[in-house]
Amino acid sequence: MSLSTNQRPIQIRWVFIIAALLLIFKAGQLQLWDSSFRMKADAATIGEYVMYPSRGLIYDRNDSLLVNNDYIYDLMVTYNQVDPKMDTTKFCDLLGITKDEFSKRLRKNWTDVRYSRSVPYVFLDKISVRTYARFQETLYEFPGFFPQVRNVRGYPHSTSPHLLGYIREVNRKELQIKEPEEEGSDDSTRVYALGDYIGASGLEKQYESFLRGKKGRRLVLKDNMGREVGDYDDGKSDVSAVSGSNIYTTVDLELQKYGEKLMSNKIGSIVAIEPSTGEILTMISTPSYDPNKLTINKGRGTTYSQLQSDSLNPLFNRSLMAQYPPGSLFKPVVALIALQDGLLFPNTSISCQGGYYVNGQKLTGCHFHSTCNSVASAIQHSCNAYFVNVFRRIVDQAGADQPALGLNRFNGYLEAFGLGHKLGIDFPGEQIGNYPTSQYYSEAVSYTHLTLPTKRIV
Repeated sequence: MSLSTNQRPIQIRWVFIIAALLLIFKAGQLQLWDSSFRMKADAATIGEYVMYPSRGLIYDRNDSLLVNNDYIYDLMVTYNQVDPKMDTTKFCDLLGITKDEFSKRLRKNWTDVRYSRSVPYVFLDKISVRTYARFQETLYEFPGFFPQVRNVRGYPHSTSPHLLGYIREVNRKELQIKEPEEEGSDDSTRVYALGDYIGASGLEKQYESFLRGKKGRRLVLKDNMGREVGDYDDGKSDVSAVSGSNIYTTVDLELQKYGEKLMSNKIGSIVAIEPSTGEILTMISTPSYDPNKLTINKGRGTTYSQLQSDSLNPLFNRSLMAQYPPGSLFKPVVALIALQDGLLFPNTSISCQGGYYVNGQKLTGCHFHSTCNSVASAIQHSCNAYFVNVFRRIVDQAGADQPALGLNRFNGYLEAFGLGHKLGIDFPGEQIGNYPTSQYYSEAVSYTHLTLPTKRIV
């Protein structure tokens, strides 16, 4: 009995020693090894603000500015800092919103991880410079609210919408894009965040990685009420935004304007190329629209819907996406192929009687002109009869009963010319052309035989 009584104080001491060791170990874990608690403490005392870069400008070949940057403002709010006694009537009048809209925008679902009463969030986006200028004079009367500057596009010449393109907010898929050199790293390396803008078409899309720049950040100290009390680490941890690169194109602005004037009230396109270099001097698609109508603003959604529903399809880029029959521009190609195969000579003469005839039936017409005594004169007069006859020679060169052989050889030359393939222009949305193959004609003939009504014999 006495032995048990003597051991009890020892056991109690060991309990206290073990408990103390556990507490010491846990304190060391929290302070030395586990950074999650320190990160949570930092999150409660350090606020991070995104610094948006200026998007790169776009110039023509003569250094004329095609695309510049305008400014709009997002009005941010920190819920815990809002004065419940603020003059909401004056606030709403200045921003052009109703009191119901004010209440709806201010109150969020605080159980949602995206929102916190002590972390700023967007109260009202896409505020124009004019509205903000009117509002900023009384901004001090509304604690908890502050502006965030954003860059949007402006078009000083209101021209070339299909060529230049436009920007829009990123979608869910684009939010996953990361910096190429950091593909395996965490979310902080993602290029885009919710509400960021991205090139959606034209040069804005093609050169997005050059134009967008790189976002920066500003860290500030906050008190327990979420109010800013100064720069964190005296601004040493801040990262400056890097402006996007400017783009100098080969386009001639004055030629572009002239081409658009020529195409006024017409449907079609013009592409002018410098033959010696392949440079695009102008690229026009009509019907068109004023690119300033699709800048980031409150009415953009309505404008886009109107353009999209327009029967003339002004959003369609006919320069690169429309597929038109080549017409008479194709005749020199036919002539060159026939000359190459010895089926035609420079001074070959073919008569034209106002069109191309087979068994006395006129299959295609032609305008009246003198007899074409050479390839040059046939091209000069754009004689349909001349070039249909030449094409017939090419197709029948292996015999009239084997047109597939001649057509396949003809198509081989078209491949060598690069027809039916993309040019590889540094512009998004290019569509390829096509030419009919012997297989296409065989299938078309078989389909016709299957679908034509048969004559019943009674």
